[in-house]
Amino acid sequence: MPELKNYHDKSPGKKAPVSNDAKIKWNSLDGLLSVVFLILILVGIYFGTSALLKYLGRENYIDLNITNIDSLTFSIFYSIQVLLMLGIVWFFAIYWRGSNLRDLGFRYYSLLKTIWYTFLALVCIFLFSFLYVLALKFLLGIEAPSSKIEELVANNNISSNILIIVTAVVAPFCEEIYFRGFLYPAFKKNFGVTLGIFLSSLLFALAHLELYSFLPILIIGWVLAYIYEKTKSIFTVIFLHSIYNLILISILLGRIEFIKMY
Repeated sequence: MPELKNYHDKSPGKKAPVSNDAKIKWNSLDGLLSVVFLILILVGIYFGTSALLKYLGRENYIDLNITNIDSLTFSIFYSIQVLLMLGIVWFFAIYWRGSNLRDLGFRYYSLLKTIWYTFLALVCIFLFSFLYVLALKFLLGIEAPSSKIEELVANNNISSNILIIVTAVVAPFCEEIYFRGFLYPAFKKNFGVTLGIFLSSLLFALAHLELYSFLPILIIGWVLAYIYEKTKSIFTVIFLHSIYNLILISILLGRIEFIKMY
């Protein structure tokens, strides 16, 4: 009686459950447009500020070089980046497409499971990074260069408290909302889970502008997207990202010799 079964399934009051994926209203085009817009604005701000300072003869007034930048300038420029990323998500997902915070992953997930996933992910990430560094060093003779976060730590003009807040709190919150909460579902909607994870992780790695650490960061992005896919909660990946960054910044601020995996 297949006809009767189908008729029964469509009867009033019997609604088939709608998955969260089916409710995602933004798509890969929105994601790509957001990336282009973000790049153009950030590049425009950087070079525009540099050109203006040069025109005014104040090149030395504000140093935009990462090795010399001061706390105030760093805080201002990073705040602009954060506001742009979150603003783009709000515009495309909430304002333009009429979605809500729950669609972006703002939903509860078990704290114990979150801690367990974080532990497993950190073990995998650190193990891969360790093997990656060893392989490049002993097989290819490539030494790990200083990363941007190392240069910021070495820059005594920036407060340690600001670095901790930015790397362990602000960056995980902002980046996870954009890359996992917004970009990944957009790519997944049009290209499926695997390609969606890859594309969002690729952009995540490219955004860090670290050639040496490109592959480890790509893997980190993949792990974060995979966990987000399994839990459907942005809080799990924010927590994982935050703990990972906190470990790294604590090591650097403590001047502990450690493998360079970031």
